[in-house]
Amino acid sequence: MNFDHIIFIASTDCFSAKLLGERFADNLDGIKNIARAATLELMNGDADYYYDADFREERISKTKNDFFQKLSTLSDSISGRFAELDSIASRRTLSQSANSIQLIKSVSARIYWLNTDDFQIEISDELIEAVIQAQLVEVPLDTETDLAWEEIHERWEYSSSEWDKYIKNIMKDVPDAICAIFNDLYNSPLSLSYLNVWSERLSRKHFMTLIKAIEDEAFLEMEKIDKGYAELVRPTMKQFYE
Repeated sequence: MNFDHIIFIASTDCFSAKLLGERFADNLDGIKNIARAATLELMNGDADYYYDADFREERISKTKNDFFQKLSTLSDSISGRFAELDSIASRRTLSQSANSIQLIKSVSARIYWLNTDDFQIEISDELIEAVIQAQLVEVPLDTETDLAWEEIHERWEYSSSEWDKYIKNIMKDVPDAICAIFNDLYNSPLSLSYLNVWSERLSRKHFMTLIKAIEDEAFLEMEKIDKGYAELVRPTMKQFYE
């Protein structure tokens, strides 16, 4: 999987809303339009992605950077969601502890249970109050997904929009590829979508107190492991700031 595949999924009528979640519903059409323009540009008039596309790292990187630049005109938080998806797709792991998303999830759980003796950030009264509220409403500590493989496959099989037919055609050499990629992204154990539930159940004040604490602690812990990977933490958390 590379970033092209994330763009393809985001461009579809079938999967884009599920992939991005309700937080970005107002920007869904804009995101799809940007993803479709990127798809047409990388295909350059050709009809078979696996046979015709340019798979040089330079091209894939340029496509990704151009895509993020255009997304930034919509919202920084949207860029954060795609940074998370990029981390999932790339499986950026030096070791399990060096995975930025895995560390964010670990910090989330430790904050929730106030297992914070080794934390580098200050455990303020404001943070403790936010944790108590999170415990009272029993926010989840992991992603709860609602699409099994059979439903994913059925949705794609019966998707009949003109654009989705186009994606099916350019990916025809591997017909199940889009389903498999969506499943890997949507049902990934590395997903941070559980934090969207926190946002829904908590006040804005308590949610942002927790998000800021999680981000700062994850950044400081990752910085000790690998400074380069630490730089992935803040872009990934951007999505929760709007």
